[in-house]
Amino acid sequence: MQLVVSTTAPSGIFHRAGRAWTREGTVLDEGDLPAATWAILRAEPLIHIAPAPGDQDRAATVAETARAAIRKAIAALEPGDFGQDGVPLLDAVRRRLAEPVPGLGRKLVAEVWAELKDEAGPA
Repeated sequence: MQLVVSTTAPSGIFHRAGRAWTREGTVLDEGDLPAATWAILRAEPLIHIAPAPGDQDRAATVAETARAAIRKAIAALEPGDFGQDGVPLLDAVRRRLAEPVPGLGRKLVAEVWAELKDEAGPA
């Protein structure tokens, strides 16, 4: 899958992971960079990563597959796998996934958890 990596830095250029990223963006294949570099870029607030034009449909399918896997993992959680705020713990969800989910983070787990709670209705 091809991705566009761009920056939102006010100057229009931003250096991270040994490269300069521009506001216009650079198209890369996922295999062009090691997983550790992708992790650095995804964690950087001034970097934006999006599917390249034409890969939008595939990205939507990947996102839906990821959400379905997270739902299944949440369904397998034990009572101790939830935080004090009632949201599933990221490490607990990660342990119950059959395979790694791209972009898995607390925000995504919280979004899926909120969807599940909305579907269940009032307690």
